[in-house]
Amino acid sequence: MRRFFFQDFLSNFDAQGRCTCGCGQVHTIDARLVLVAAGALESGAAALLQKYGTGARLWVLSDENTEAAAGIRWKSAVQGARISATVLSGQRKAVPTSALVEQLAGEVRARSPDLLVAVGSGVISDLVKRVSLETDRPNWCVATAASVDAYSSATAAIQIDGFHNALPARASEAIVCDLDVIAGAPREMFYAGLGDLLAKLIAYTDWNLSRIMTGEHYCPLVSSVALESARSALSAARTLRDDQAEAVRTLTDAALCSGFAMQALGSSRSAASAEHMMAHFWETAHCVGKVRFDLHGILAGAASRIVFHVYRSLYGRLVSVEPDVRRRLDAYDGEPPWQDTVEEGLLPFMGKVRAEMSGRQFDRGILAQRLEAFRIGRVEIVRLGQSMLEELGAALALLDGMGYPFSLEELGIPVAFMLLPLRNVRILRRRYSGFDLAYELGLESDIRRSGEAYAAGAV
Repeated sequence: MRRFFFQDFLSNFDAQGRCTCGCGQVHTIDARLVLVAAGALESGAAALLQKYGTGARLWVLSDENTEAAAGIRWKSAVQGARISATVLSGQRKAVPTSALVEQLAGEVRARSPDLLVAVGSGVISDLVKRVSLETDRPNWCVATAASVDAYSSATAAIQIDGFHNALPARASEAIVCDLDVIAGAPREMFYAGLGDLLAKLIAYTDWNLSRIMTGEHYCPLVSSVALESARSALSAARTLRDDQAEAVRTLTDAALCSGFAMQALGSSRSAASAEHMMAHFWETAHCVGKVRFDLHGILAGAASRIVFHVYRSLYGRLVSVEPDVRRRLDAYDGEPPWQDTVEEGLLPFMGKVRAEMSGRQFDRGILAQRLEAFRIGRVEIVRLGQSMLEELGAALALLDGMGYPFSLEELGIPVAFMLLPLRNVRILRRRYSGFDLAYELGLESDIRRSGEAYAAGAV
């Protein structure tokens, strides 16, 4: 059987999980065991008992759905271990809030286990990784779907003051992916994995854009690995109809690789950009009317299609736009403070907005530097953007043909909740994207018109 893509990436790291990279950083990976195979639950249980002993004290977190899919079987396989468990509701999707993290951390402190085990997908994994950090206990992950790349990352999406934040977490020292379990997950979970990985094409474009425009640190190794994980996911989509087992194997591999890329970099820069800001807003605002599609990855995929249409318009303009520097700087001088222009719909999320804007450095001088950077780098920016848009367009067509739930109507998202985050991507997160470039060039009105056209079904 062919080697996994994530194994090729991890081969860059030494026995201590360190890689001295050509980008100038030393990357680290904390995972010491990754099992991806049919029957991995049993082999993973055996590995746990070998490392921690038959009398190991385990605290296991799952929900009613993942408990039925893998939790019961996992607990049975870890014979002799002393297990305490928390099973969350399967009827109501758990919201990974800071309050829930603290509640679960309290349980862990009271029970003092040797090891925490997550049995589930993104939310369960993120909760356990964050609790693991707060309680200074190692954790293992038993994945139940190829729906996210969270399993192998060192961050956790936790809601604080009503908005999702990527917080530091303790990476899982072992990740167990039983392909039989993953293959049995609902089709929506497969869509979620595809959508989450599709977004890497936009992340790749925006990270390179920021490299050119702002001089942001860029790692070619991590960036290329994340991009290839997206391409692998699309390969999985192509094989789903004819070979489900191979599709599940490929998508699981791609998700793990994307997560390891984030862990190595120490941030989600390689995996998330403007589209994730929109998806997180929808999740936070609880505006997704179709519950079965209210999955992070599905929303990231739907947002990717919106960003695609906006960027297609933007990059089309970049071919010929010649910014009038003096006029743009004069217009900037006349702008009111950002606090005076915040839309009413964002007021419930002002804590998040203020936190992001407080760390942003931008003034007239920086704007002048950006305009010069665009003048110098325009050819490269346009070439890169148009190439990736072509690839993203083909990917969207592929997923659309599979029945991916892209439309607002399918997701049950009101048009107003599409346009609100689209208009405010720049202030929802301090991460440079094409929306920042549009603002700097005075093309924000073009962005808005593109979004409105998409919402009206005119694209």
